[in-house]
Amino acid sequence: MTDGERSTALVNVFVIDAPGDFEEVWVEILGVEVKTTGTRGQDNANPIFFENVQSNKQVNLSSLILDKQFLVGRGELLVGAITELTLKLGTDHYVVIDGARIPLVIENIENQNPSLTVNYPLDPGISYDIFIDFEVFRSITASPNPANGFVLKPKLRSFTRADTGEIAGSILPVKENAVVYAIQGKDTVSSTAIDLATGKFKLRGVLGTHTVSIIPFNTNYQSETIPNVNVEKREITQINAITLRLKP
Repeated sequence: MTDGERSTALVNVFVIDAPGDFEEVWVEILGVEVKTTGTRGQDNANPIFFENVQSNKQVNLSSLILDKQFLVGRGELLVGAITELTLKLGTDHYVVIDGARIPLVIENIENQNPSLTVNYPLDPGISYDIFIDFEVFRSITASPNPANGFVLKPKLRSFTRADTGEIAGSILPVKENAVVYAIQGKDTVSSTAIDLATGKFKLRGVLGTHTVSIIPFNTNYQSETIPNVNVEKREITQINAITLRLKP
């Protein structure tokens, strides 16, 4: 059967992480529900559930930097377009701070299944990689009741590898941690943490011209800004190594 005769496309859905001020962030992910256009392009198709087939359904979001990613689920879909992604979460979540495990609680049932409205066309015979960026920094807050630990209210964004590019770089001195942001206009499009072993970072799912902002965790260092970083589809824009400067 030729690609033109196929009526389905293979879809892989991955989760990656945007940084938070935690050593580890463990979230239980059961799978992802994918909604597509139905007959004649109408939004009337039944959602398809892609199960997380791992025996241990917990993932440490804090480890998903650089090119690391977690496969939530995969399957074949009829051609058309994906219109909505719904992440299905379990109930066993926690963070690690200074070696201590602290509960991470979802207080609102609506946050158990966070959704994203998208528009990803599907052509026959093609494999698509779709990414859900779990923005930890914006998703976790302290509970009003200290005994409850932290509250998880997921903030997500989605992108495809085919429609976006990446910004790659590194920070010196190595092992100095920082948060790196890709900013377009007034909007933070992507953020990531540093790989402490190498000093490298990668901002994924970006397109067009951005300002790259580096905020060191060590307050003895200044913030750094690199303007006019341009990113093309399916390309990696490599920027020069950034040496953090001590404050005067």
